[in-house]
Amino acid sequence: MTTQESKVNTPPSGSNKEKAYLDTDSKIEHADLGTNKEHTAVTGALGSSELTYTAISDIGGIFDAVRTGFMSGTQRELSSRKHQLRQFLRGLREEKKALLDAVYFDIRKARGETELFEYKAVEYEIGMFLDNLETWSQPDCNPLAMQQPAFLLSRGQVRKEPRGTVVVLGAWNFPIRILLLPVVGALAAGNTVVVKPSELSPHTAAVVERVIRYMDPSVIRVVQGGVEETTVLLKQKFDHFFYTGNGRVGKIVARAAVEHLSGVTLELGGKSPAIVHADVADLAPVATRIMWSKLSNAGQTCVGTDYLLVHRSLKDKLVPLLVEAAHAMFGHSPQKSLDFGRIVNTRSWKRIMQLLSATEGTFVRVTDDEADEADLFIPPTIVDGVRFDDALMTEELFAPVLPIITYDTLDEAIEFVNQGDQPLALYVFASSQSAEHAISHTRSGTAVVNDTFFHMASHSNPFGGVGPSGIGNYTGKYSFDTFSHQRYVLKRPLWFPSPGVDTVRMPPYSGKENAWKQELGNRMVYPAPRSLRDSVWSKLFTFIPFWRVLAIIPGFLAALLTAKPLIRSRKE
Repeated sequence: MTTQESKVNTPPSGSNKEKAYLDTDSKIEHADLGTNKEHTAVTGALGSSELTYTAISDIGGIFDAVRTGFMSGTQRELSSRKHQLRQFLRGLREEKKALLDAVYFDIRKARGETELFEYKAVEYEIGMFLDNLETWSQPDCNPLAMQQPAFLLSRGQVRKEPRGTVVVLGAWNFPIRILLLPVVGALAAGNTVVVKPSELSPHTAAVVERVIRYMDPSVIRVVQGGVEETTVLLKQKFDHFFYTGNGRVGKIVARAAVEHLSGVTLELGGKSPAIVHADVADLAPVATRIMWSKLSNAGQTCVGTDYLLVHRSLKDKLVPLLVEAAHAMFGHSPQKSLDFGRIVNTRSWKRIMQLLSATEGTFVRVTDDEADEADLFIPPTIVDGVRFDDALMTEELFAPVLPIITYDTLDEAIEFVNQGDQPLALYVFASSQSAEHAISHTRSGTAVVNDTFFHMASHSNPFGGVGPSGIGNYTGKYSFDTFSHQRYVLKRPLWFPSPGVDTVRMPPYSGKENAWKQELGNRMVYPAPRSLRDSVWSKLFTFIPFWRVLAIIPGFLAALLTAKPLIRSRKE
């Protein structure tokens, strides 16, 4: 494909293949985004302009309702949280077909792709929390007196408490997963939640609202809308803001959080590279895994391979395999494939085509299709011979377009990665030694060796960016921690230490009669660790069991006999 030769074809109108894909029950004709589509009554006739936005005058009341719900204290009980999660699961399952249909109508994402990487992810996350919530919510008890004798007979614990009322703002490209995964963690941590789906995936937004209605409206509510409604929503005094999307809006959300001195989690994006080094074992799986991440959701994936850095000795061998992998997944005409998605809207389609028009790279013919604006279709595209300053390297592509840059040394590839912002993901195909070298000399939200994209399926590990690619992380226990406040609670007896010894930490400090305070206080509160000790004998002393307690005994006994309380006891 060349951008100069791109043509607009008449989009298919209710083709047999499309009809076979959709459920045949209760269909109605619906014109959506300029094409005639068969549309199931499960989602209803809904165009992007027909999604019912929340009245701006109601947004403050919605916030107040869930804030009141949090202040009632119901969500502090684990039984209540589990009930909400079970209702969540019920809604998810009963609306499953509608959800999968809705995502298809919004971005033509294949039903199987949506079910595996979006629906099942949320279902699995709910199951993880139902199985592990009791364990994850237990307080942490850290050493006290064994580390600092001043805390003898004290008890301390770090409690996992809800942050309060939080807002979760989703994105259109994974409109189920990206929106609902953090909601699971927020509810499980005991928060009340306001959910804001993306207005760019209106069908999914409408069905998500139906799912949310299975839960208590004093615990979770939905706000629908665009820029104006979101602006009002961000003015509410949430205790934590969670946003997934682009960096420009991420800064707006961060400013809103700062205005309220609230916490914020930003899941952004960036140009995630794949490095293919000369010592990689087998190019065939390399090609299939790279093209899978590149073409999934028509390239509109924040952790998809944005560009490819390949060693010069491998490039001519790898490119044909990349083409072959695209054919294996979507055939020679992806536009006819039920598994190949579409660009979200005309503005994004034009942005991608402008970048392709501006590139100085060489187009590699991948498919028989041409770009089709009416169908919002852009075929799998490989651009070879791209330079570091090419138009395709100026921004995150979010497109089924793979620029290829060749390099001669691994350090050269590493240097280029480090010249840009830290990516959300880094993919390295190489030997163990070379891969470790690349990971150790770069920064990214996550790093994957000999694979791409699949780390998103691991809910036992954190997903998140660093720097411009994001702040904070989530999934599984990491979601629970993100939406929890680590509250340290210390309990001490009034009778210990004795009122006289207790003055070791209190003024007056000056005078010969108070000289004992410094020596005993240092040993009780901050006993010198082994690494801070100079003499050999002093270091050896720290190998004796309970050495910190033994070190304070002489001074403690002396203070017990001689130190006087600041004021007399007032026991009643």
